[in-house]
Amino acid sequence: MAQVTVRKRGAKWEYRFEMASVSGKRQQGTRGGFRTKADALRAGSKAYTEYNNCGVSLTPSEVSYADFLDHWMEAYCKTELTAVTCAGYEKRIRNHIKPTLGAYKLSALSTEIIQKFLSEKYHAGYSRNSLVSLKGIISGSLKYAVLTAKLLPTNPATNAHIPSFRVQPKTPSRKIERTIISSEQMATILKRFPYGTSSHLPILLAYRCGLRLGEAYAVFWSDIDFEARTLHVRRQVQYVDENLVFSPPKYGSARKIRLDSYMLEVLGRAKFDQAENEKYYAEHYTHNYEGPGRQLLTSPAPGAEEISLVNVREDGSYIQPRTERHASRIIHYQLGFPEYNFHSLRHTHATMLAERGALPKDIQNRLGHKNIGVTMQIYVHLTREMEDVSIGILEDMPIPDDASDA
Repeated sequence: MAQVTVRKRGAKWEYRFEMASVSGKRQQGTRGGFRTKADALRAGSKAYTEYNNCGVSLTPSEVSYADFLDHWMEAYCKTELTAVTCAGYEKRIRNHIKPTLGAYKLSALSTEIIQKFLSEKYHAGYSRNSLVSLKGIISGSLKYAVLTAKLLPTNPATNAHIPSFRVQPKTPSRKIERTIISSEQMATILKRFPYGTSSHLPILLAYRCGLRLGEAYAVFWSDIDFEARTLHVRRQVQYVDENLVFSPPKYGSARKIRLDSYMLEVLGRAKFDQAENEKYYAEHYTHNYEGPGRQLLTSPAPGAEEISLVNVREDGSYIQPRTERHASRIIHYQLGFPEYNFHSLRHTHATMLAERGALPKDIQNRLGHKNIGVTMQIYVHLTREMEDVSIGILEDMPIPDDASDA
């Protein structure tokens, strides 16, 4: 018996196909109202394919990789991953993967095609971190096609690789080189953005605590234990479709770090001032809430909980991360530090600790790195102070008796 049959009912046509029995009773998929026999057969074939693929019409020999990526985002990513992660995936898929690989049929994708894509990105100057992210998306989507959707026999991305460090890219890497902010520069920056300005606390949280941008703007007062002198980094905040959404820190790097006396003093002052401002503004004070989807809200909503944020203005309104763009422009052009960016404060934090003898393991914890090698290779820059420490050690080493005769 054919998988899909059609028959004429009056002036119209209908299709019919066998479905799985339910409680021992025969089930059929059927729909009528088609003008021609061909229309009914075409619609029936599509419905039968959707039925066999759990409601999704995906035939590997026909579906494009672009359409499959859309299906993967809806069927897997948006149900299993955070909104922030999904937004990042969608941006990379839209800007990089679809323009190059999207037109290929899913069944036509090969290791060679994917390898060519990665190599071209590498030679176009994209950083290794960017390539790791792109390969992860491609590999993850095709793994879903193999194991869950049953559309491919094997994953063609498995044996694709990122070009070796030994391969010189044709275009210099787009990776931003981080710089160290000197003590004199920091003094100038903090003088321009003193206590009470919107950027003061976020800058200090990066400079004295090593927080990332999204982490610095996502600190709640409940994260700070003044008695234990600790800050618990529990979340970051990011824009998702123009909404501010809280999510776990990057790479799952939740951590608890110790606070120095000056940082505790500034935070204590800010907490006191916020309490006084709330009394002063009374019913006009802005209260912030975290919705059920972890989005930031400024009014109560079903399932939302009130939150107490560290970075707020005098009237309680939230200071958004985009404030940093304005601060950076001032630092670049008015203060004359064009090499500055917010992430440089985090680099500076690590380097200051290293050159003053802090243990690498503690620096790793403060920055939230899973791999200590990342801490040492990326965040700890060689400075004259470090060189002086090494020379001092060498100067104290004993000299062999016959060395003076050499």
